[in-house]
Amino acid sequence: MQKRITKFITFLVAYCLIIFSAKAGEESLSKSNSFESLWNIPHLYSDSEAFWLSDLKLAGRYQWQMADVSSELPDYSNHEIRRMRLGIEAKIIGGDYKVKAEFNIDHDGGSNHYTEEVYIKYQGDSLPFNVTLGLQKAPWSYEFSTSSRKILTFERSQIVNQLAPKKSAGISVNGEIDNYDYIIGVYRGDTIHTHKRGSLLGDPDAAGEFALASIGQNYSESSRFDEAAWRFDWLHNSDAASNAAKPYDNSFSLNHSLQQGAWGLHSDLIHAQGDDGKNAIIILPTYDLTDKLQLVTRYTYATGDGLNPNKRYEKKAGAQNGDNYQSFYIGLNYYLNDHKLKLMGGIEFSEMDGSNDYDGYTIFSGLRFYF
Repeated sequence: MQKRITKFITFLVAYCLIIFSAKAGEESLSKSNSFESLWNIPHLYSDSEAFWLSDLKLAGRYQWQMADVSSELPDYSNHEIRRMRLGIEAKIIGGDYKVKAEFNIDHDGGSNHYTEEVYIKYQGDSLPFNVTLGLQKAPWSYEFSTSSRKILTFERSQIVNQLAPKKSAGISVNGEIDNYDYIIGVYRGDTIHTHKRGSLLGDPDAAGEFALASIGQNYSESSRFDEAAWRFDWLHNSDAASNAAKPYDNSFSLNHSLQQGAWGLHSDLIHAQGDDGKNAIIILPTYDLTDKLQLVTRYTYATGDGLNPNKRYEKKAGAQNGDNYQSFYIGLNYYLNDHKLKLMGGIEFSEMDGSNDYDGYTIFSGLRFYF
């Protein structure tokens, strides 16, 4: 117990010193009016009058973090480049089409290098909807549909990581009807992340397809909140042998977001149908302590046979599958330039009930940057 308390106090002191140093550096940069202008550098070209190429920019992200797991099992510590990606985005043919290609240049300690996203998206006015074709994400659930550039915690919750599909080649359509917005997509059951030939279309003998149907509404104007929105996501997998979608026939997410002044609240009800069905609730409140400093908390409760612990840290510390999982995360995010450059620190307490119970906590700290 003394060892755990010492680790936690050391973390708090170190994180406060980092925030103080970052704030001093931010004030210095702000005085020279050069801070935000740094993000203009990757924007290589822009000409709204040009037809073939109207916009061109580099896109990338760098995320470094360290974690220390403490429990009755052997402790586990690690620091890593969580994500490092580089790519390019362009608007072509009068700006009606967006082309994006993004690649991992360091993933899992450099052991895997693969294509992250490659797609072309029609976003013109000739059709009442947008169409995206290529390697892309199926935006299911609140946390998974939120880009890793802007997630509020170090890792998405255990149940979302267990149920969310991998990026795969497919076609999706999104648009608006009255006050509702929708997404419909069909994707290959194979993913190039595990396909040796590396084809953008995946394996011709892949197992089936999976589909997404999503509808939502932003009802901020008719509510008393600054921001208010709900969304219902349905993910259907045609083949349990798919290596892109997880082996559940249907996975549902009903999520909701509210923002009022400094307070925010995101919630998600999740249900997955299959031989070992899952149910979960995620509650993620936030509070803006200052314009730059945000308090983030999250509670997760999941039940069902074959629940996985957090594979990146808890599993490596020896945690095993169970049938009841809950966790509580609390952290501080310091935004030097919104999500484009932020410092993060947090601690997550979690427990898994099963044949070998797990009860422990993980301390996180890190830096996240994107352009």
